[in-house]
Amino acid sequence: MDRTRRESRGLPAPLDEALTSRMPAGPLPPGPRANAWDRVGAVADEPHRGVSELVDALWHPGEYHRDADGSATRIRRRPVPSAGACYPVQTHLIDPTGVRWTVDQEGVFHRRVLASDRADGWPSPASDDGTARLVFTVLPGRSFGRYRHRAWPLWIADAAYAVAAVRFLLGERAGPVQVGPSKRLREMLGVPRAADADAWMRRGLAPEIPLAAVGIPHVPTPHAAAVQALGTRRSPAIAEFADRIGGSPTTEVERVARASGQGWVRGATEVRSWSVPSRAPSTIVGATLWSAHLAAARLCYEAALTGDRRTRPVSGLSSTGDRWILHAVAVLDSRGGAR
Repeated sequence: MDRTRRESRGLPAPLDEALTSRMPAGPLPPGPRANAWDRVGAVADEPHRGVSELVDALWHPGEYHRDADGSATRIRRRPVPSAGACYPVQTHLIDPTGVRWTVDQEGVFHRRVLASDRADGWPSPASDDGTARLVFTVLPGRSFGRYRHRAWPLWIADAAYAVAAVRFLLGERAGPVQVGPSKRLREMLGVPRAADADAWMRRGLAPEIPLAAVGIPHVPTPHAAAVQALGTRRSPAIAEFADRIGGSPTTEVERVARASGQGWVRGATEVRSWSVPSRAPSTIVGATLWSAHLAAARLCYEAALTGDRRTRPVSGLSSTGDRWILHAVAVLDSRGGAR
């Protein structure tokens, strides 16, 4: 896409390029799975039990992937999907007293020592209002290493699926959601801009982009049925869709299959998609990226709860014609067995 079109759309260059049909270049090293906050003074500690149970329900429901022979591996299954299984989302907690916590990939909480952060030139967090929050950031290299110019929408997608999972687990007990990227979210955590890579890397950390925050009760209690549904939710394998290809797909199924370049979509019972005009301004694209992925995630989690459908997210779509499909969900009905 040429510079003139980019300027006329008003989109930042990385987001503008994400809608093009240009394929990503070869893979790059993705960087760490999580930052080692203990190396910069954070102390392993336990927050309120309800918070750790909420985070475990979100990321660590207890099951492990299995090898071909059925034996359990050491890799946990994750109920919240991620584009390409990159899992860039990192979890942070702000407790009601204003203490900042980070959570590693094994679910271990580390309490940040803000004095150490300030001594290394990091900003102090903004004043707190007594609200407990989970804040989701992304390690951008995780997705960028695989998807390059298509990474921006995927960072938002993965963060939105995490936010929607918290809301699904807590129901009406979940608090307000704030989305970014924004200065407000950086100030909330007390971290530098991700673009200031030196500020992160001189401490041995990879830059993180804060993308969303969701309020939680001081003592969160997830709904048991939601915990069970999320913990057992799995996207059907691509082969399951491929095995059901036959006849003429619906217009919408064919449109998403073509836009995504993923022929397996033609085996879906139905497809739900969210799109914007190809020349929509950045404010519309940004807002719709969030609303689309939050709605799609809710659809996936509610399907797991009812058990009548199984769903697989479809991302990485390029613009076709006068519209850009931001995200889609391929649906299989429940024929052919349980989830």
